[in-house]
Amino acid sequence: MKLITKLSYGVGQLSDGVKQSAFSTFLFFYYNQVLGLSGSLAGMAALLALMVDAITDPMVGQLSDRFESRWGRRHPFMLAGAIPFGIAIVALFSPPDGLSQMQLFSWMLGGAIAVRLMLTLFFVPHLSLGAELATDYHGRTSLIGYRVFFTYAGILLISVVGFAVFFPPTEEFSNGMLNKASYPNFGMFCAIMGSTAMLLCVFGTRSAIPNLRKPAAHDGEGSALLAFIDVFRTLRLKSFRILFISVLIFNTLAGVVQTLLIYVATYVFEFQPEQLAGLASSVVVGIIFASLVAQYLSRRFDKKVALAMCVIIGGAFAFSPQVLYFTGLLEGMSTTSRFAYVFTVNGISQVFFIGYIILLDSMLSDVIDEHELHSQKREEGLFFAARSFATKASYGLGSFFAGIGLDIIRFPQGASPETVPPDAVLSLAIMSGPVMFILFAATVIVSGRYPLTAKRHGEIMATIKARNPAEAGATVAS
Repeated sequence: MKLITKLSYGVGQLSDGVKQSAFSTFLFFYYNQVLGLSGSLAGMAALLALMVDAITDPMVGQLSDRFESRWGRRHPFMLAGAIPFGIAIVALFSPPDGLSQMQLFSWMLGGAIAVRLMLTLFFVPHLSLGAELATDYHGRTSLIGYRVFFTYAGILLISVVGFAVFFPPTEEFSNGMLNKASYPNFGMFCAIMGSTAMLLCVFGTRSAIPNLRKPAAHDGEGSALLAFIDVFRTLRLKSFRILFISVLIFNTLAGVVQTLLIYVATYVFEFQPEQLAGLASSVVVGIIFASLVAQYLSRRFDKKVALAMCVIIGGAFAFSPQVLYFTGLLEGMSTTSRFAYVFTVNGISQVFFIGYIILLDSMLSDVIDEHELHSQKREEGLFFAARSFATKASYGLGSFFAGIGLDIIRFPQGASPETVPPDAVLSLAIMSGPVMFILFAATVIVSGRYPLTAKRHGEIMATIKARNPAEAGATVAS
């Protein structure tokens, strides 16, 4: 596969990184701390928007499996979501003044649904496209590395530029994150970055369309409008069921951590917005090394063991600053030393967490091959729709649980670090540290039951090619 095709495919995922950072890092804080929406209502809006995804993701996935046009079956949907995505995210960060609690809740809910729906039109077919572009067991890990690279590049871009450019401290707002006037311009920046990335991907990969698989035969097996029901059919496959649950749990926990990031960095670590920009850039370490680590571990230990190693090692580094906080060592550090330590361990943790995502997506592509062996159908859209839903849970369920947690510990709204009660800060540190590490480690129990190995996948591919060599050769080689 040409490098330009890999880069064009990968850059599309920048849009998902834009959404992830805008939603998980900024949106919840904006509506909760700046606009005054309660944590529970902000979390509920995120959860209800996720429920809409549960219906639309499989619908778009199955429609793209069956769609036929001169632009193939994936690209028309990807193109349709590009511009409306930008419009929706601008509206979400520009609510009218003077809204009541329920009106704010409704605006956040409606805006989040619109952004998610437009992203679904691009995201689900884009994920499916990756499984068609590469078919080799380890080659997939390489291609997915490009996709994940740009996901985190998007997260990095929005986080660093957001903190450093749009939310600097002013005379009126020592904490620039509390400056309400900055958020509409920030939303516009997110819109431009996300829509541009989508368009670059669509036009950059169109040369591969003639070599992609043809639409899946469905023989009148039901309407794609009810495709969310078919997701339950994919869960009958043990390999996929285990991966789906693993992705759902991992991303929900990651969503809680990401939602609480600003709270922890501001009130526990006592960082300023400019330091938050520097802290966000620690993801560069993960972007650079994650794909290499994932490929090495999967070849050395196979994917299931590599997955467990990534989540345990990543969690140990990620939550170590809270341990130092409990012992008083963090408070004894200078601001510079504290920042350097948190930056370093966060960067190392990102290597393994991003590697975890790369391995999961590579394993999912292998499961789709197993499904084809049993059903003689290629239904990437349906499987990746379920995966997309589990990924989006990172904001929906993550924000929901984070919002409830903040209300339970009675964390104040619009407060500067020096005015927050010490008990509230301690509760925040406990919730975001040891509790989260235990839950992350528990995902190993689920993923440990995954049955596919490199040897078994080789047998599956050999059987598929022997049964239908013409169709197997239609996919672009990795």
